[in-house]
Amino acid sequence: MSHTDPDTRTRAGDRSVFVILLALYGVVLYPILRADRYYNDDLKRALIGRTGWDSNGRPLTTLLMKLLQCYDHALVDISPFTQLAAIAMLAGIGVLIARRYAIRSPWLAALVAFPLGAQPFYMENLSYKFDALSMSFAMLFALVPVLVLGQGRRAGWLGVLALFVSLNFYQPAINVYLMFVLLEFAMAQLRDQAPRDLWKQLAVRAGQFLVSMAIYEIIVGIHVNGWVKRKSVTIHHLSDLPQVGRNALEFARHILHAFNTQWWLYFGPALLALAVIAVAAALGYARRQRALRSTRMNAALVAAALLLPVAALLCVPGPMLVLLDPLLAPRVLIGVGALLSAALILMQGALRCWCFSERWTIALSSLFALGMCVFASAYGNALGEQKCYEDRIATRLADDLAALPTRAVLLDGSPGMAPITRHIGEQFPLMRELVPSYIGGSDLFHTHIFLLYYIEDFDDIRLNTDAAAQHRNAALIERSCSATPVSTTSHYTLYVLDDVAVVRMGAQEQRCGNDTAAPLAQPSGGIK
Repeated sequence: MSHTDPDTRTRAGDRSVFVILLALYGVVLYPILRADRYYNDDLKRALIGRTGWDSNGRPLTTLLMKLLQCYDHALVDISPFTQLAAIAMLAGIGVLIARRYAIRSPWLAALVAFPLGAQPFYMENLSYKFDALSMSFAMLFALVPVLVLGQGRRAGWLGVLALFVSLNFYQPAINVYLMFVLLEFAMAQLRDQAPRDLWKQLAVRAGQFLVSMAIYEIIVGIHVNGWVKRKSVTIHHLSDLPQVGRNALEFARHILHAFNTQWWLYFGPALLALAVIAVAAALGYARRQRALRSTRMNAALVAAALLLPVAALLCVPGPMLVLLDPLLAPRVLIGVGALLSAALILMQGALRCWCFSERWTIALSSLFALGMCVFASAYGNALGEQKCYEDRIATRLADDLAALPTRAVLLDGSPGMAPITRHIGEQFPLMRELVPSYIGGSDLFHTHIFLLYYIEDFDDIRLNTDAAAQHRNAALIERSCSATPVSTTSHYTLYVLDDVAVVRMGAQEQRCGNDTAAPLAQPSGGIK
């Protein structure tokens, strides 16, 4: 009879988990790569090579990208290497999860880890050709204290260092740590760990979080500037405490409105089942401890059990709850994937303790995986259609402007979304946030950079934000309604007024309605 070395079995299992996860993440990433669209800040980084991460509090992202391409004086686009490396990093995290929670089935381990990088909000993170890898690094280091490091003082300080590194790659990844700390607490209850040890471990994790945040603020946070600094202002007074509740409601509303009613009808019962299992497991622990602990401790355990889903939901935004004006964007909601993954891991652990088959966890996680793959495919199609749509408009506009003697350009309005992209957005509301429009609209910064791909040496006079210039621009737009156009297309009308090429985007009734004198949008101010 042959005997297999346990280490050999472990290595074989690790390889299986990694390969399965890499294939699953490939299904999610392929539509994004096929669309091949520069995403927001990628526009300027690919064209000009600016980094810009240092001012956003992400110096290790700058260091990583410079090292990858032997940086001279400007960045260049090295995608899809960065995005492929990002999903390889996520697959590696799945291997760590399988080891930490002793999940023997490679398919089960892969499926419960899959939401970390495949959940719909993370589509934005994977879309960045320059940022995707650093965001995955941030998630990896955020999970190192829980998945890799053991107990003890040395492990505690190494955990602080890992969290500090994570913050320097991408700050919102800290919420993944908070979610898995909560999972650690719940899994310890399944093992009937003593309540005193539970609370002690929770205190240690809280200490790691607070110390790493403090060190980051002292060393890096003071150098953050621009729009990130404005979005990072925390509440200062007790009178600001209601803002925490308002922020929680805004994040909840943001997530709720990201999907249509039908999707919530499909996946809502599955999410409710995960919450019920988590509460049932915690209440079972409280019942088993009832005869051994004081009344006060028992009450605390019951309260902790009932509040577990609430605590998990609050971990999704994490420290952003205490900001005066937090950023509401898909890319900061990394905690959504951590919530789904942690809930599935807890379900797997609870069913194993209750002697139920792991097939229930495989079935539920497969349902989520299917939804994520479908969403990713629709997202890739929406990106690709929007890219082709705006490319056609910008190419025609470049040809029209080339025939004019002036290089001063004033854009007003927006052609909106491509028909197919708009249709997909109607069925998947989150697409309206995930698929940006680069021509016109409120973000003058991205519009200006996008047009540089087609029009060289032009003066975008909207970027002059002083009052006199804004007044002149508004007057030009109003005058264009009674002027004779030099070119008319299905997407814009072109006028020449006072040596300025005025480009009115959209339908005629929108271009020359009663609201033409509305204030012009302001530039966003730089790389995000």
